[in-house]
Amino acid sequence: MSAAAATDDSPPLLTATPAAADDYCGSADSPAACTIVGKVERVCYNVRVDGYSKTKETTKNGSYIASTEFVAGGEPWRIRYYPNGYSQSTAGHVSVFVYRVGGVDVGLHADVQIDLVARHGDATAPPETEVAGRFRCTFWPDSSFGFQRFISTEKLDMSPWCVRDDGFTIRCDITVEGPPFVVAVKPSSSPLGWHLGDLLGDTDTADVAVVVGGDVGDGEETTFAAHRYVLAARSLVFKAQLFGPMKKAAEGNGGAAMISVDDMRADVFRAFLHFVYTDELPPGELDVAGDGDADTAAIMAQHLLVAADKYDLPRLKLVCERKLSESLAAGTVATTLALAEQHGCHDLKEVVLRFIRLPANMEAVKCSDGFKHLLESCPSLHQDLKSRHIIS
Repeated sequence: MSAAAATDDSPPLLTATPAAADDYCGSADSPAACTIVGKVERVCYNVRVDGYSKTKETTKNGSYIASTEFVAGGEPWRIRYYPNGYSQSTAGHVSVFVYRVGGVDVGLHADVQIDLVARHGDATAPPETEVAGRFRCTFWPDSSFGFQRFISTEKLDMSPWCVRDDGFTIRCDITVEGPPFVVAVKPSSSPLGWHLGDLLGDTDTADVAVVVGGDVGDGEETTFAAHRYVLAARSLVFKAQLFGPMKKAAEGNGGAAMISVDDMRADVFRAFLHFVYTDELPPGELDVAGDGDADTAAIMAQHLLVAADKYDLPRLKLVCERKLSESLAAGTVATTLALAEQHGCHDLKEVVLRFIRLPANMEAVKCSDGFKHLLESCPSLHQDLKSRHIIS
């Protein structure tokens, strides 16, 4: 996650208050602002954004303002409001995420609906605002999900329905299911990982410069500071470059080493290096929700899978395979199938083929340019699909 305009430890600038029973988000017979049925709890909170113009001027793209905490499912939550978008690709939009602050180390399944509140207090803003709506996912402590393109700033600025006195209200309706009786326990992070994470980007102790991206994207290079023993311990490829037969080529002036990575984008390597140091991807790197964001996350997972295979990081490879298997779509399935074939991801390949076999997907996938190109460029895969009676 990018640096925050107001961290969650800072005095929040937005106040979350329970929605009144008479304007509760939902149908006319919705319960009061907090309802518990068995192991399911539903809460609805209003988050008021005052000084909207100032938040746009003073909060940079990728930075957020946090709300006060509220409780749902017995755990603390916040709303994160990004006045100028979650990332560079969503500049010009307001982004809104729900963040689970911490608590018990178990996943909580939640249905989330986020809406704008009309000036006169209706439960949701009129359809002209084109706000994102509802999603369902599993929140772990310190995880966030939401909408990168909640509403364009242009539409919000021009809306006579929602903005009043230079402010507007976001309504968040969360239904949280209690943890299941049999829980797949998330492995706890090792304190060693935390300490290694503190070294990430520490130029005072770094002894390796990794130059990334000269042959991809816009041709500009980005240099990352790293530590040779960390890289060598995590990857046999880095070990060979820094301590093996390739050591001489990596040696620089004054004992410092330099490694070139020409076939990877800088943003991909940044996430990759974070995993090398911490055994985790940056928070939210592959966990986004909302229109247009699934493909972005899938493409990042594809790039990271290639990097994981190249540098022999099997756990990262599995993380990427899982993400890709969860986000299959007609537009990206051909690339995912090609990667699964090229990098020996047998389980992922089987998941992709099951996806293609579904009648609702088959025609859309077969008609896509990516799938046609894949069949032309990979004869062995073409023959495999024929033998499985997926194509004729």
